[in-house]
Amino acid sequence: MDEDNLEDEEFFLNENADLATRYSKMANDSLLWGPYRSSLYFGIRPRLPRSLLSGLMWFSMDDYNGVGKIRHFYEQHDNMKHANWVSYDPRIGGRQIIDDHECHVKLTFDFVKSADGHSWGVKIRSDPHPGYENVKISFVWYSGLEGEDKKSPSKNQRSGYLNIENKRNVLGYEGVVTLFGISEELGAFDLKINDGPKTNKHPKGNSSHPELDPSKSHHYSLTVPDDNVWKAKEIFVTMLQESVKKLVEELNGIETIPPENLYILRDLNDFEGNLHFVQKIYQGKCEFDVVYTNSMSPRTEIITFENINEKSQQILVQFDIKFKEHFQLSPPFTNSPKHQKFGKEVLSGLLGGISYFYGDHLVDRDTVFDEDSFESHDLHGQLEGPHELFTLVPSRPFFPRGFLWDEGFHLLPLLNYDSDLVLDITKSWMNLIDSDGWIAREQILGPESRSRVPVEFQVQSPQIVNPPTLTLALTYLLDKIHGYGDLSEPIIIDDQLNRENLGRFVLHHPDVLTNYTREVYPKLQAHFEMFRRTQQGYIDEFDRGTNPEAYRWRGRTVTHCLASGLDDYPRALPADVAELNVDLLSWIGIMSRSMGMMAEILGIEKDVVKYKKIEADIVENLEKLHWSEEKKTYCDVSVNEDDEDIHVCHKGYISLFPFLTKLIPEDHVEKLGAIIDLIADAEELWTEFGIRSLSKSDEMYKTGEDYWRSPIWININYLILESIQYYHAQSATHMSSELREKFAKTYHDLRLNLVNNIVDQWEKTGFIWEQYNDETGSAQGAKNFLGWSSAVLLMMKMPENL
Repeated sequence: MDEDNLEDEEFFLNENADLATRYSKMANDSLLWGPYRSSLYFGIRPRLPRSLLSGLMWFSMDDYNGVGKIRHFYEQHDNMKHANWVSYDPRIGGRQIIDDHECHVKLTFDFVKSADGHSWGVKIRSDPHPGYENVKISFVWYSGLEGEDKKSPSKNQRSGYLNIENKRNVLGYEGVVTLFGISEELGAFDLKINDGPKTNKHPKGNSSHPELDPSKSHHYSLTVPDDNVWKAKEIFVTMLQESVKKLVEELNGIETIPPENLYILRDLNDFEGNLHFVQKIYQGKCEFDVVYTNSMSPRTEIITFENINEKSQQILVQFDIKFKEHFQLSPPFTNSPKHQKFGKEVLSGLLGGISYFYGDHLVDRDTVFDEDSFESHDLHGQLEGPHELFTLVPSRPFFPRGFLWDEGFHLLPLLNYDSDLVLDITKSWMNLIDSDGWIAREQILGPESRSRVPVEFQVQSPQIVNPPTLTLALTYLLDKIHGYGDLSEPIIIDDQLNRENLGRFVLHHPDVLTNYTREVYPKLQAHFEMFRRTQQGYIDEFDRGTNPEAYRWRGRTVTHCLASGLDDYPRALPADVAELNVDLLSWIGIMSRSMGMMAEILGIEKDVVKYKKIEADIVENLEKLHWSEEKKTYCDVSVNEDDEDIHVCHKGYISLFPFLTKLIPEDHVEKLGAIIDLIADAEELWTEFGIRSLSKSDEMYKTGEDYWRSPIWININYLILESIQYYHAQSATHMSSELREKFAKTYHDLRLNLVNNIVDQWEKTGFIWEQYNDETGSAQGAKNFLGWSSAVLLMMKMPENL
């Protein structure tokens, strides 16, 4: 260890360093490395803008067609029986299982992190399916070091590199292949790949070319510019095609060369660059290890080929213990091994979707939406940034990027489990608030992220907002920490810092969250005022009174309102600038309540008064403008030919928003009764599998795209359950015994229906899904949707009965 590193270590251990500083360093280090390239089946990177990116590819060598189905990016259409983290915590590591139907193998990845967080290892194990015991699989590990491009004027002093340490051998390598590197942020490190135990078998092949020996590891290196390592699959295939082409020219055909020889990447060019491929070919059951060691890690803490098995088992035990501490399932799931296994996979899959993104994104700040036009807008973006984001993703195979309105829901299951991680992610999002208070609703940062998004959705407009669920999550955290909620897991964190305490510092040091709130409060104010300014509805123009709190989603078309997050949910037709949206008013009500709570905690009395007044005005207009006495529900508002207000009532999730956001006064029992009747009516919203998004009686039910026009969505169903629970308690003195009983029965049956169906579909398909069919309960939409569908975990924790 050099003198600078020794000084850093001495500072960290210095008894005069305050607790928060020491904890912060330990917590940040614990999250430095991870499978943060979550759009890959397995990809490792640090939380650093441009650094060391690694990943694994594999393909079958049983025939000549397998190479055309290389596994790299996690794709929705890949034929997988199962592909998810089953035990995983981002601070320690865990296990991912991928059951590949087409390659006929079940892969197990055990990812382990050193105690100091700076080093890691992964064991990759392959078990053939029955009947395919001799399956031949090629594994390709790659690592590429970015951020060391000396051609960039701002980096002309950088001297990082990544080289192979083994003596170059075009015939291949036996034993361990070692890469050695140095970078400004990581310091010195090495990455070693072994060949696994002696029980591993390699195919023998049939070739007179010694450089095509499948029993050896093969290495290839070349130089690629920054922001290009993610193209590893395309680069590998291109180089492999070059090798095959030369063999064809030499042999006038390839019929005599088996796939396990033909598809070996040969080192034809003697390149030495920043991207390295190491290819290995096995036959039948096999395993091998990859170990990354940072020179700063104490020798006693690093991962080695000798201790990786033991450490991976320790991590699985740690995860089980932590899961049981934080997710004590309520009856009837308490003692069910199936539900325990399911719950652990839901949590692991959610956490396994944590990603780190860095790069520029496309923004159109010039196009002004025509108020009278409800057609799609042709946006022309300019690159802005770069920005960085630490976030959870909705679905690794389908939506591997940050979504603003999804993120608040993502964080809810983690509030007790790792509140510090929740704050970390929230901070990352808050840092994206621009000078106008805007955050792009989709975070598509860098060329890799853009490659996974259709061109028409890549450009973001500041005129489009998104439901502020991050404010909701932050409010839940503030509520819990500042005594409004129940802190049921007291943990004493003192000077004896250790890995077991990581993640719970904020819960027991409210001043940390208070100080953070004080820092971001001006940004959140700007965000709040941006909402009210840009989404303001017309009041005076249509004689709607003096209360200004009425809003309309901007940017909606005749068929879609992407800003609302409810995409194709039916809205007023014909579309009119006079429209007012009940869900948007409800969201702004939640924001005003959250801002008021923050102002109260920070002791800013004038703001407390201001936000309470706004909230009161919103509650007033929800009743005055949006409640339909005729339909007994909340509705959007538009105007008729005489410019008189009319209610546009498409009963469904929109109708429930004042209830879901708890903005219905507790003594408005008639409205609460109408809401529970709507929810519990099988001819309207009730199904045996959950609450459908649009009423069965609506003329738009199951029409068009049918994305939010019938399916069951888990995030909204969670809010329904929670709101039933809330009003059953808060409105108890106002409700009749019959109404309270209806609330209780609806809650009990809905919770069971949701959990049972989601678990049944998981057993049937191997995945958790984006949505569920309201008639059959069948899973549909994006698979491995461990975003807000993970709210099922909270449902299993909720009490069985009210």
